[in-house]
Amino acid sequence: MKRTLLITVFLAFALPILRPLQAQSTELGILAGGSLYSGDLSPKEFGLYLEDVSPAFGFFGRFNINQALALRLGLSLGKVSANDLNHGRADRGLNFRSNITEFALTGEVNLFKLGSYQDRGVMPFIFAGVGVFHFNPEAEFDGDYIELQPLGTEGQGLTGYEAPYQLTELAVPVGLGVKFLLNETITLGLEFGGRKLFTDYLDDVSNTQVNYFDVLEGSGELAARLSNPTLKDPSPDT
Repeated sequence: MKRTLLITVFLAFALPILRPLQAQSTELGILAGGSLYSGDLSPKEFGLYLEDVSPAFGFFGRFNINQALALRLGLSLGKVSANDLNHGRADRGLNFRSNITEFALTGEVNLFKLGSYQDRGVMPFIFAGVGVFHFNPEAEFDGDYIELQPLGTEGQGLTGYEAPYQLTELAVPVGLGVKFLLNETITLGLEFGGRKLFTDYLDDVSNTQVNYFDVLEGSGELAARLSNPTLKDPSPDT
């Protein structure tokens, strides 16, 4: 089992909408970038992760408390996917995709400022917070995509196995970035972030050892086939 991690890279564009005090301001912005994940179906070589990058975007509001601290509330939408057949694991043959919707509240710490507004200052920052995200893993099977959570492919809900997992979970976003202060009204940012997840089922795969015939008897043929797509002869003697 790998630790499941959601990774995002965003380009952020922000404009101020309110300046109640000189040291404070409120901004609205948009995010555009990519998302991917590290987990049980991701490749072992980091360079191969780039094959599974999917577009992501979002919106945020940021309240600059002072020159060093800011709070940000954001909504981001993305997608993650992986396929064993693309990474030399035809013997297992699992695949998944899932849309991700996340609401997050994060705190930003501006480390220091290089330059000034007049000469396009640069401001590195770090961030951390808490988020709530929704996911719904699907697998491709016979030309269609099948929702996996209701099937219980690892025996969820059956006697002797875990309860069905939830599709809405908490996450801890952390990361770093840099803001380019183009002028007194426009901020352009680049950030790299990871999400620590508290579920191992983003890809519907965990470290649970499941018996094919338990799933076949308790959850049906489709759930059993998706739990082990490469099983050629699903008979008790296999």
